[in-house]
Formats: sequence, structure tokens, C-alpha cells
Amino acid sequence: MKHTDIRSVDSARTKHVWDVADYCRRSGVHKAEEQRLIKVLGKYATSHELQINIVRAQTRVR
Repeated sequence: MKHTDIRSVDSARTKHVWDVADYCRRSGVHKAEEQRLIKVLGKYATSHELQINIVRAQTRVR
């Protein structure tokens, strides 16, 4: 891992990184889906990666 001087980081380009289990708990994602996300993404991921990879059950609308 590379160390970075915090003063040189541009705050406009930073991304929030979530603990996958915490994100799933807050978002109401099923436990089986949480385990799948941990296998796919690892323990930590950005919110965009999580949103793209969550598979939600399709609701039937007529």
C-alpha cells in the first residue's frame, strides 16, 4: 500500500468507501445477497460498486 500525504489529496476526487456488511445492513439487503457481494467485491467497496452489483428481486407490475 502506498502512503499519501493527506494535505495533497484533492477532496473533490475522493470516494467514500463502505464496509460491505455495514452498507447491506443499512440498505436492507438480504443476508445471502450480502455474502455474494462480499465474495464479488471483497470486504470494502465504493457506493457506486455496491449499487451496480446489488441484484434486487423483480416485482411484477401489471
